[in-house]
Amino acid sequence: MRRWSGWLLACWPLLGLADDSLAEVMRRLAAVPAVEGTFREEKTLAALEQPLVATGMLSYRAPSFLRKRTLAPQPEDYEADGDWLTVETPTTGRKQFDLNGYPQLRPLVEAIRATQAGDRATLERYYRLEFEGTPAAWSLRLMPVAPEAANYLSAIIVRGQDGRIASMETLEPDGDRSLMTIRLASPP
Repeated sequence: MRRWSGWLLACWPLLGLADDSLAEVMRRLAAVPAVEGTFREEKTLAALEQPLVATGMLSYRAPSFLRKRTLAPQPEDYEADGDWLTVETPTTGRKQFDLNGYPQLRPLVEAIRATQAGDRATLERYYRLEFEGTPAAWSLRLMPVAPEAANYLSAIIVRGQDGRIASMETLEPDGDRSLMTIRLASPP
């Protein structure tokens, strides 16, 4: 016990620095009113030999608008605005979902939307946060709080620089994963 208490006392100042850095990153992200850019998403599935690659456009407008428009290999449109998610695909058409009625969808939407909004309170409602780095180059690991969410999601790792998100990696319990890299149209 004495060994652990000594280690904890030695690391205590570092824990405060990580929290200060996370708070600064959240402030920088919250200061960005809107961003637009392109994305490339690579999904690695155990059932497939080659990863699935999709490309498209991302748009965010404070405080709660997020749109992911996939252009290739086939068009898909996901738009979250407030409590509503609109999904449009060539096969299913256009559908709207009240995120309050779909607890499995909301954490996925909030992982990127609340991060870009710098909304730490919302992130902590759905995830346990682990922050590494500095405000200039950071990594935020989101682990689901709800046990049912852990059935389909192990973690989401958001990486960024200053007030922008550079990538988002989603890890699933079965080993499947996706990595979305984001290139902004213009720096915030």
